[in-house]
This record gives sequence, C-alpha cells and structure tokens, in this order.
Amino acid sequence: MRKIRHIRKFIINIFSIIKIILKSSPIIVTKLFICNVLLGIVTSLNVYLWKYLVDSATYSLEYGKVGEAFIWLGGIGGCIETINLFNRLSIYYREIAQESMNCYINEMVIEKVNQLDMSYFDDSKIYDTLEKVSSESGARCVSILVMLVMLLQYFTTLIGVTAVMASLSGSIAIMLCLIMVPIFYVSISIAYKQYKIYVTRVQNLRMVDYLTDLCLKYENIKELKIYGAALYLKQKVSDIYKKHIIEDKKYKKSFLFKLTKTDLVQSICSTGIKIFVLYRAILEKKSIGDFTMYISALDNMENSINSILDAISSLYSDNLYIENLLDLLKMEGGLKDGKKDFSVVDLKKIEFENVWFQYPHSDSFVLKNVSIKLERGKSYALVGLNGSGKTTFIKLLLRLYDPQRGKILINGIDIKEYSIESLYRSIGVVFQDFIKYPLTVNENIGIGNLKRIDDFEKIQFAAYISGANKFIQSLPNEYQTILEKEWEEGSELSGGQWQTIAISRAIMRDVSILIMDEPSSALDPQAESDILKKMQEMMDGKMSLLITHRFSNMGIVDKIFVMQEGEITEFGTHEELMRTNGKYYTLYKLQADAYKR
Repeated sequence: MRKIRHIRKFIINIFSIIKIILKSSPIIVTKLFICNVLLGIVTSLNVYLWKYLVDSATYSLEYGKVGEAFIWLGGIGGCIETINLFNRLSIYYREIAQESMNCYINEMVIEKVNQLDMSYFDDSKIYDTLEKVSSESGARCVSILVMLVMLLQYFTTLIGVTAVMASLSGSIAIMLCLIMVPIFYVSISIAYKQYKIYVTRVQNLRMVDYLTDLCLKYENIKELKIYGAALYLKQKVSDIYKKHIIEDKKYKKSFLFKLTKTDLVQSICSTGIKIFVLYRAILEKKSIGDFTMYISALDNMENSINSILDAISSLYSDNLYIENLLDLLKMEGGLKDGKKDFSVVDLKKIEFENVWFQYPHSDSFVLKNVSIKLERGKSYALVGLNGSGKTTFIKLLLRLYDPQRGKILINGIDIKEYSIESLYRSIGVVFQDFIKYPLTVNENIGIGNLKRIDDFEKIQFAAYISGANKFIQSLPNEYQTILEKEWEEGSELSGGQWQTIAISRAIMRDVSILIMDEPSSALDPQAESDILKKMQEMMDGKMSLLITHRFSNMGIVDKIFVMQEGEITEFGTHEELMRTNGKYYTLYKLQADAYKR
C-alpha cells in the first residue's frame, strides 16, 4: 500500500510539473513535443528503408541492375536529413523552453516567498527548502522536460520497431523488457539513495554557499584581511567538501559495483536474443534485408526500452528533488487578509490593547501586555535598550505578524480587517537592516514608490530631505550611478550615505504613517538632527514614530514611550520623563555624560 501511494504521488508530481512546463511556454513546448513524435516515426521508418536497400543491393549484385538500390539509398539519405532536421529543431525548441521555464520558475518562487508571512522565516527549515529549490529545481525541471521529450520520441520509435519484430516473434519485446527490469530497479534505488544523501547535506551546502558569498562581498573584504578570517573560512568550506568526498567514495563504489553487474547481465542477455533472431531468420529462410532489418529493429528496440526506462528512472530521481518546489508552491500565506481598504487620508488613531506576542518556536513573550495609543498629527518615540521589543512592536504595527493576545486597532477597527496591501501602501518605513540594492541611485530611491519610480523630481526631493543629494552630485554618474563595488562602474557608499538612501526611499511614499527604526545610527549628530527636523516638517499633520536607543533628539517628538523587557514602563514628554528620575532619566544621563567625556 505504501508503494502504491508513493507511485501515485510520483505521477501527481509529474503532472504538476508538466502543467508548469506548459504554462512557461505553451507554444514552444507543444512544438517540441510534436517535433519529437515525428522524430520517433522517422527513426522507425528508417529501419524499413534499410531492409529494402539491402535486398535491392543484393538483387543488384546478383543481376547487375542498380536503379532500385539507388532509389532506396536516396530514401535513406532523405530520412537521415529529416532526422537531422528534427534533431536540430528539437534542440532549438528545448533550449528556448528551458530558458522560458527557468524564468517562469524564478518568478513563481519570488512571488511565493513574497506571499508568505514572516513566521515562515523564523524556522530554519524554510531556508533548507529554499536552498533545495534554488540549487536544484530549475535544473530538475529542465531535466524533466528533456526526459518527457525522450519518452515521447523513444516510445514512438518503440511502437514502430516492435511492429517489425512482431513479424518474427512477438515474445522478443517481452524478453527485452524483462532484461531491463533489474537495471531499472538498480537505477531507481541508486537515485533514491543519492537523494537521501543530498537531504542530509542541505544545511552544510547552504553554509558553504553562505561562507563563499561572505568572502566575495566587497564590504567584508577589509575585515577578512585584517583578521585573516578568509583562511579560516576557507578551511571550514574545505572541511565540509572533504567530508562529502570521503562519503562519496564509499557510496559511489557501491553504485559502480551494482551497475557493472547489471550491465554485464544486460550484455549477455542482449547477445543471446540476437543469436535467437539469427537462428529464426535462418530457420525461416529470411532475406539478408530481413535479417538486417530485424537486427536494426532489435538494436532500436533495445535502445528505446533502455532509454524509456532511463527516462522513467531520471523522472523518479528528479521528482524527489522537485517535491521541494511543489511543497513551497503549496504553502499558504498564513496571515488572513482583510477586505477593508485603508486610505492615507483615513488615519485618525492607532491603539495597541493589551498586546502579547511571542515568535514562532519560542517559549517566551517578546511583548507583554502592551497598550499604546497613537494619534494623527503627532510624533512619537519608542526608546529602550537592545532586545527590549522595539522592533517587534513595529513588526506588529506593519502586520508582519499577528499577536497571540490582545488587539491592534486602527480608527477603532481591528487591523486584521484591513487588506495588507492597502496598509503597506499607507506606511513608510526606514528599517534598521535596510537593503542595499545593486541598482542605480535613481532606482534605489525610486523603489520606495514603484508607481513613481520614473518621477525624477520626486526622487530629487526625497534625496534633498534626507541630505543624500549632497554626495549624489559627486558620484560619477550622479543619479544614474550603480551602487556597490561588485558591479562594473559601481560605486561604494559609506554606512551613513547608504542610510540616507534608505531614508530617501521611505520619503518617496505618500503615507499617513512614517516609521523610522534606528534611521540615523550611522549618521553624525548634526546630520541626524537636520534629517529628523526635515522629516518632522514633512510629516506635519500626519503620524511619525521614531524607534531608537539614542536620546539626543527626543525634544522634537510629542511623546516618548520607554520599553523594558517587552513592556511599556514609562511614557510622556522628554521634560516629564526627566522629572520622574526613572529608566529614561538614567539612560539619558548615561548618554549625556558619555558625550561630555
């Protein structure tokens, strides 16, 4: 029963991949399949033509008449040219189909990752799945396409040559299939074993890729050189590879022994069948052309059956790897999307009511009974030590997660009732761990508002507010300069310059809420003060929230919330909190005293 379920799943998976293949390039794939069916028919026809050529050549040698032999020779020549043409067409269609399929799969994977909520990415298993998908799925889908094409071609050929052999003995095809069964079984078992080995190595292979990429990043090279860390990482990568090589020697010797035995059995049986064909042809007084046709048909039949079983074995192997892609595509988003549309002009207030939250696969709560009220037209700061829960608060406000207890309300309505897309559209964020896109300055800023990515005036305005315009003018191609040194004509920016680019990106959005998570950690105090004041002016009448553990600019916000170990312990204006002599007062004094020293 287990084997039946396994076979059923294999068939379902293959049909799922066929759908993906057809969707990626329906016209090209259809032409490819038709081309290979015709190729199989012409190959079978060639077997018949050789019979008539040999018989006519024998007759010509006996009676001195060569005309008919030349006709059949011309027919074979035309057949070979047709086979060559179909082969060339098949290669052309296959290569185009492969490129289209790789593009389509990449699009599907990126779209699916974008749909999944953040909870998936708190589990290391998703990264193993993504590693399997990125390293294997494209190649395996291409392999499945090639194998399906082979199946069509060789199955068509098999039908033709089986009809030829049936005129001599109907049992030969059955005998050939029985010979191939042990080879097929060994191939399947080896494919399964290799997949199991691959699964145990996925995390190690992911580590190898990560460490190698880390060593090649421009921004990492200076530290790697100073500490000599590259040599240490090289050894780590080498140790993983050497461990795999030692294991592979053992496994592959076993595979080699099994395959050699099955090849020997196949060779002996194949020779025996050819002796049988020769015996029957002599016994029934067949012509030399008939004998040539039977031997050619036998070779084609053996090759076709062998190729079909190889293709099925390969499909089975590819199916094991491709399951990761299919499993990824089946994953659901997780967060239930709301139906209400949230508009920029609608915002009045945001409330956290007794919110508790813990990350997936964690036993402790990061936020504990948090209650906060934020109003339109005011600016707020959320301060506290690292690990106090500030960034987690932002993730809930952005609805990257849902709390386990309590509610988040916007204008008195549960945030879950709003569509996630409309929420994202109305919120601007400067993340602490912002992305450095290997694109032009123009694109790096414009990506903050894709609808206005070509609005150069808007991009220039965003750069002016963040102060990025000052250094952009000195870049080789100004706003058209590609960023990051790894790319041709690319320019590297300092940490502070990158931060102003990230701030510009957030300013691009026409939002009702602006969230800044440690937006100025790489900026000098003067630049930080200038940017925050400009952004406050820009957000006048809207809502802004500053997340920071630096207290130098707290005077510009209307209210400050202090977080400790996931709880709001104090709130008020800067002056009010300083008078309470609480945690805020202590932290502020520590920073102020440090500046004095």
